[in-house]
Amino acid sequence: MKFLGAGTFILYSIVTGGIVGLFVWSFLAILSVTTRFLWVDLPNVIDIGYWTLIVSVVGGILIGLSQKYLGNYPRLTDEVVAEFKQTKRIDYRSVFKGAIIAICVLSFGASLGPEAALVGIVGGLSTWAGDVLKSLVKKKSVLNEHGDIIIEYSIETTMGMVFRAPLFGVSTLFEDNKESRYIKLIKTIVYSLTTAAGFSVFILLSKIDNRQFSIADFGTPTLGGYEILAIIPLILLGVLLAKLYELFSHSAQKVLKPLENYKVIRAVIGGIVLGLVGTILPITLFSGEHELTELAAKWTGMSACLLLVIGILKLFLTEFCLASGWRGGHIFPIIFAGVSIGYGIASLFSIDPVTSIAIVTTSLTSAVLRKPLAVLLLLIMIFQVKLFIPMLIAAYLPVYLLKLKRG
Repeated sequence: MKFLGAGTFILYSIVTGGIVGLFVWSFLAILSVTTRFLWVDLPNVIDIGYWTLIVSVVGGILIGLSQKYLGNYPRLTDEVVAEFKQTKRIDYRSVFKGAIIAICVLSFGASLGPEAALVGIVGGLSTWAGDVLKSLVKKKSVLNEHGDIIIEYSIETTMGMVFRAPLFGVSTLFEDNKESRYIKLIKTIVYSLTTAAGFSVFILLSKIDNRQFSIADFGTPTLGGYEILAIIPLILLGVLLAKLYELFSHSAQKVLKPLENYKVIRAVIGGIVLGLVGTILPITLFSGEHELTELAAKWTGMSACLLLVIGILKLFLTEFCLASGWRGGHIFPIIFAGVSIGYGIASLFSIDPVTSIAIVTTSLTSAVLRKPLAVLLLLIMIFQVKLFIPMLIAAYLPVYLLKLKRG
């Protein structure tokens, strides 16, 4: 019976991974359709000026009403992870509400990413599937003992697929050094199976809508003496940008705090700010995933000042969206901001652009997330392995500096 339980556990890991791949692709495919309808198809039929502002304000009204009557969804990634750490499961009763509001938030141009919504959706569905399967097997099975591990790695697999980084979840294998070898083995098996199955399904389905697997092609880096001298200054710039991002967060929350119980008004204010900035600089709208490709192709035709402004405004818009009730993920926008500012610095000081954007982005993202290994495993799939050592320093030094400052 022990082998039967282990076999069920392995099968459940594979099936869960496949379902994760299906749901991530389905969510992104629906989001692509709704976004195209609002920003491409409708404007071709209805010729109205200030379309960006109008759509953003309408989005604010819908989001405010949704949150007033349905609740504060989608839940943020930190909220979902905190719930899992405390209860070893994720509540799946609000999955449908979270998915609907998330589609609305992301379709109407919010400077936010899809990872927050997907983590809650996939984690909730994995918990539900586990509850169903546990009711069908004996109480003392491997699945009942370690089913929470599958839920944990369904979340990591989801994050990995969103950012096209299959190694993203490896960092969690090293989080608890006190775990036994048996638990480490179980975690390794589960992560390998769910990731392999999830990515296989995701890549297969992506052929239907011609979805590119890579985020963007930034070119081949050149790491010379001048770039080596610039590593530390670029890292420090990333840390300063993280502090600026934190300042934007505190300021936006403080300004909008009096409107906390007026969800529609607060969300509409967020829509107005989003629409005004998006009208002037359309590239600051949306998560930044697709805009990275545009930025990589067109940055040489932009001034250094414009690139720096785009990056800083992206950080501001992300936090203002979150503070005004437009809920979503912030990792993609942070990466976009780091790339834009990195290009701006490369223009100002004639540094190799790929090296510049890789170090600034790694430092900024690590300083915000405080998870250097996860950030390194994520961004090494976007930039080239040739920059591994500079990116390793850029991932760990900011966290050390921030800890030193607190001490």
